[in-house]
Amino acid sequence: MVDYQYLLDAGISRKPNSGEVFTEELNIKLAIMNREQLKKDFFPAELMLKLYRDLADCGAEAKIKLIDEYIEKVRDSYDEDVLFIKQHNQIAHMHFMSGQHEQAISYFEMVVEKMAPDDYPPIYFLAINLLIRSNCILTNYDVAKQWGELALKNHHHADPISNLHILNDYMDVLSETETDLDKKHYSVIQSIIDEYGFPEKLRDPVETIRSMNKRHKIWARKMGDLTLNYAKPDGAATFEDLERYIESCEIGWYRNYARNMLDKLKSN
Repeated sequence: MVDYQYLLDAGISRKPNSGEVFTEELNIKLAIMNREQLKKDFFPAELMLKLYRDLADCGAEAKIKLIDEYIEKVRDSYDEDVLFIKQHNQIAHMHFMSGQHEQAISYFEMVVEKMAPDDYPPIYFLAINLLIRSNCILTNYDVAKQWGELALKNHHHADPISNLHILNDYMDVLSETETDLDKKHYSVIQSIIDEYGFPEKLRDPVETIRSMNKRHKIWARKMGDLTLNYAKPDGAATFEDLERYIESCEIGWYRNYARNMLDKLKSN
């Protein structure tokens, strides 16, 4: 069982091992991780296609076997901490996708305990996001709250959309327990609005978060469709499609992204 309050208070990646004391020297030691390896694409595309397409209907065990086999093949080429995080994170996702939430929780916890928030935020915060969701599904509401508080305490390491996803799942927990969001977190909501250019105004925090989450899904999906169409050999999308997206999009970040995309395409 993870000592969540310890993680919150210490603001570090894991608890000490038996007899271990967090001295300055140890903190420096724990901070040493090959972050460049951690940030790189790790699993080959062929393996990911097997896991998420070819074996989509198979149980988690068959997928985990492939993950473990690949880890053994590359073990001598990677930092041990990086291998541990990549392996356990991917196994956690396999359990989560199979609805095996207790197992997913166990593996996601190991990932978070091994990392500091700024080691590689995409892995760290997605793991916490799914810890919140899995614990909520299992009605472990107090534990889910603690993960939510840990994520929000370190929100400055995450990108705005990761924070939005965490807040959206955290709202599910607070709704189930009839608890209000602590006002100290309102600034996180406002930062998402400001940094991404959402049109929402922060009044009711629950309504604001739900609205932003829904709006983001709509415009992210539309951008994804446009990007895929432009990648097709027949050039299914046109400049006009992007221009219409720019005119109608309600989120500033996506409008700017689409403008940059259109400028690059026109310059080719």
